[in-house]
Amino acid sequence: MKTINRYRRRKYVLALAIILISLGACNPYSQDSYTEQVAVEAYLIAGNILPPIRLSTTTEATVFYNFEQLALRGADAMIWLLNEQTEEKEFRITYEEESPGVYQPTEVITVIAGAKYLLEVIHPDFQTISAQTEVPNEFSIINGIQDTLIYQSTEQLVLELSTEAAEDGQNYYIINTVSKNPIEELLTPFYSEFLDSQNEEEKEQNLQELTINSSGILNEGNFERNQAGNIEIRYPWLAVAFFGENAIIPSVIDKNLYDYIRSELVQLGGSTLSPGEIQNVLTPIRGGVGIFGSMARDTANTIILPLEYSFP
Repeated sequence: MKTINRYRRRKYVLALAIILISLGACNPYSQDSYTEQVAVEAYLIAGNILPPIRLSTTTEATVFYNFEQLALRGADAMIWLLNEQTEEKEFRITYEEESPGVYQPTEVITVIAGAKYLLEVIHPDFQTISAQTEVPNEFSIINGIQDTLIYQSTEQLVLELSTEAAEDGQNYYIINTVSKNPIEELLTPFYSEFLDSQNEEEKEQNLQELTINSSGILNEGNFERNQAGNIEIRYPWLAVAFFGENAIIPSVIDKNLYDYIRSELVQLGGSTLSPGEIQNVLTPIRGGVGIFGSMARDTANTIILPLEYSFP
C-alpha cells in the first residue's frame, strides 16, 4: 500500500513525477527538446493555516533531482481567496521566500472549508504559473474508536464518516496510518517479512517511509451510506505497518490530488498498462508542473496490539 499525502513521501513522488513529466509518456508535450519548467508543491488542509509553497525547476531525465540545487529563487508567490459564485479574486495572501525555494505566507490565515483558492507565481525567467483548488468540506469520525485494537481480529474497525456530498456527487478518501513509534521491533508481520530481505540502508529508508502508511484512494461510490446518511469504511489491516500507538487519519481529497495521485500510481508501476499506453501525470498547474491541491481530514488515536496479545 502507498502513502499520499505518505504525504511525507510526497518529496520523492513529486521529484519522480517531475522527471516523468519532463520526459513525457505516450502523449508527449508539444516540444522538440527538453524545456525547463517551474515545479510547484503546496497542499491546503481545511481548518489549518495556509501552508508553505515549494518552488523548484525541472531537470532533464538523466540528471538527479535535488530540490535544494533546483530551488527557484526570487519568485513572487501569492494565493487568492476567490468569490464562491463568480470565482473573482477577493483577498490576496502574499508569500515571502523563507529559504531557497520555500515560500511562507506573510500572514497567519486559516484555510476555509469549501472555499476556492487560486495560486499565482510570477518569475522573470518563466511564464506566470497558476492553479486553482476547491477545498473539500470538513467532516468528522462519528463513531468512537476503541482505545485498543487487536490486529487482524474478526472485529474489523469501521470508520463512520460524516461528510457533505461533493459538488459532483463523489468524494474521494485516503486513510493514513501514522505510527508514533516506528521501530523495526514493532513491525507487523507483513512488513517485517518485507524488510527482512533488505540491507540495513534499505531498512532504514523503508522504516521512515512506513511511518505514514496509506490505503490509497478509496472511492465513495464503493461504499453505502447508513441510515444516518454517513459513509462507513472498513479500515484495512494492511494499512497498519507498526504495532503500538497509531493515529488513523481519514482525508477527503480534492480533484487535483485525486487526478495527480491516480495518474502518478500508473507512472510508478501501479497499472497493467504497457509502457506505450501509459499517460502523463495529470497536473493542475498552468504554465508549469507539480501539485496544488487541498483536503479535509479528521484524526483518531488508538493502540494496535498483535493478535496473540492477552490483556492482564
